[in-house]
Amino acid sequence: MVIFKHIPIIFLLFACLSCNEKQQGRLRPSVLCPYPKKIAVYKDNVYDLNGYADEGNGDPFCLFDENALVDPANDPDGSYKPHTNPQPAAHPGIYFPAGKGNRIVIDLGATGRLTDAWLYDRSNSPDSVWLYVGDMLHWKLKAAFTAISYFESSRWRRVPLDDSSRYVMIRFSSYKTAITEMVLYGCAGGAGAQPPSAAPPSAASPSAAPKDPPFTRKAMKEFLGVNDYSAVDAKWLKPFYYSRMYSFAVDFDRDTINRYPDVQYNMTHFGYWDNSIHDYHYGTEDNVKQNHHVVWYTMQGLPLWMAKDEKDKKGRPVTQWGMDPEDPRSYVRHSAMMWTLAAWFGHTKRDTNLLSLDHRPRTAGRGTMQLYENGNEEDAFWTGERYCDPMDYFAQSSADYDGAEGALGARCGIHNADSSSALITSGLISLDTNRIRVYKFLCNTLRKDKAFIWKGGVQYHHYSSDGRHGISPEEDSLRWRLAKVKSFTDRLEPGIPCILGENGYDKSQRTRQATPLLPGLSPEECQAVFILRSINATAFSGFDSYILYWFKDNNPADDANVYLTSGVVRQMPDGSIQPYPSWFYISTLENRLGNYRPDQIVSEKGNVWVYKYRNVLSPDSVAYFIYSPTHTGWKDPAFALEVGNVAGEAQEINFAAGSVDGDVVGRKVMDGKVTVEVGEKPRLVLVREGKL
Repeated sequence: MVIFKHIPIIFLLFACLSCNEKQQGRLRPSVLCPYPKKIAVYKDNVYDLNGYADEGNGDPFCLFDENALVDPANDPDGSYKPHTNPQPAAHPGIYFPAGKGNRIVIDLGATGRLTDAWLYDRSNSPDSVWLYVGDMLHWKLKAAFTAISYFESSRWRRVPLDDSSRYVMIRFSSYKTAITEMVLYGCAGGAGAQPPSAAPPSAASPSAAPKDPPFTRKAMKEFLGVNDYSAVDAKWLKPFYYSRMYSFAVDFDRDTINRYPDVQYNMTHFGYWDNSIHDYHYGTEDNVKQNHHVVWYTMQGLPLWMAKDEKDKKGRPVTQWGMDPEDPRSYVRHSAMMWTLAAWFGHTKRDTNLLSLDHRPRTAGRGTMQLYENGNEEDAFWTGERYCDPMDYFAQSSADYDGAEGALGARCGIHNADSSSALITSGLISLDTNRIRVYKFLCNTLRKDKAFIWKGGVQYHHYSSDGRHGISPEEDSLRWRLAKVKSFTDRLEPGIPCILGENGYDKSQRTRQATPLLPGLSPEECQAVFILRSINATAFSGFDSYILYWFKDNNPADDANVYLTSGVVRQMPDGSIQPYPSWFYISTLENRLGNYRPDQIVSEKGNVWVYKYRNVLSPDSVAYFIYSPTHTGWKDPAFALEVGNVAGEAQEINFAAGSVDGDVVGRKVMDGKVTVEVGEKPRLVLVREGKL
């Protein structure tokens, strides 16, 4: 699959003549476009292939955001000078891969006749710029020129296009180039007539912000999960339906001798051969079998042969050094490893002789895994040159999902090993809906089946923090933030699960993610309180899963390193497990509300917030999650909770360290109200409604 061909520099030096920028004035009509006009470009149809629009502090739509104020074809000397710059402003160097540069693609919605492009050049450095028409698989170069060297010489530059196309791409070789506006002219033929409401929503557009999206439809027993990296006794994982296991390719592709297709993989990480049961034993499978839970691996990093002798700084798991990371064919070895993983743990029985392994005996179709994640925070900007742009990640994912639609062979991709297997997006470092929008665009334009390949879910990471320490989910507007993202994701790809893949707090008060403190409570119990409040906010946002960060600490609760005290249990030096209050609080939530799901936001005003859950098996049974959103020690000792017509007494459940069911107190119902004390630590009130 050829996505992009490098343009030789020697060609660039002469191609600038094609710009014909001195020819100004009125547009030239043609037979195919007798009345050329400005073509409308909408924000939702501008795609940032390098993925900087969120963390890179840049907006590719700045190429078009001032179009209404200018008309360079008819008034090239107009008084208004466009100034907004589409280039990344934060750590920009990582968004310009060698030989490819920063690429912005414009989808005009349908093929139209393009006559000209006008670009306002405010650069101060003689960098290279290219302009193309065509599509993601077949780009046609229309112009290549050098940006101006002095800002004082800012001017409009005209590029004749004289072509029919639905897509236009502009490419910058350096972040120093400052093309601050681009105006397209021609006859849209339907291409520019698409109203903004018809385009996929951007997370920033008002149309994407819901009043209240549907809450999660999952019962709480299938909503919670946890991040982990080592198997422990399954009893400690009982409160968590999902286990997201940090995994590394170096443990599964350890072959440093054989080259693909003769590579031998290893499937014994997290497990070992147990002679007593004549089978492999995995702690992760114990969790699946004993708790009926779901486990998935986050396959990160490089195979051993690359990790031992890394020859480039890109850090992509390609089959051989120097392969194009934007070509799915470059990931055939990785794709074969993912096939082997799905053949081994999946639900399809296969001939074990098809598995290339460095250990015996071989098994297949163990029926213990069907979700897979092929990376973790690939969009992390702090990794520098190892940053993975959307093009790289799409190429790897297309290979890992189904061998790039079968092009890599029958034994590549999880779907080809087990049709029930599904890929989850590598967790994003933030609520970056723009990157997901680009993923969707790449699926539509680079795959024949146009399928969105991450059918297991779209995964976002988010921590409630002000950058110096953790803040409450209410101060962070967590529910509203997530509701907006959920609405966006549902409209972009209906039916795809939305996963909050990392969220949590450090117990240590010495880190930037320290849990806020509540008067009279220890940091350990405060962590438990804010985890509960975050889980509740996520469930009522509409997200489909909440995956807590983290499961197990190995360090003391006052360790100064961020994220090393986020666990709900601690493994002691003697190997024993010590649960923190958060483990008991979460266990109580699951034991009490396992069959319940969000039903109604009763109140999110003032100092008492109330949420209502309903039992999916016994719809007349409801639970109220009630607390104060403050963290100042506020209390109401006698709050009258309205529960309406109920049968019998109410049960008040108080979360307590040391109890997996909480402390139970019976409460009388008087005139449809229950009197309870409300504080910053949530409590549950369970009642049975008389009539629905």
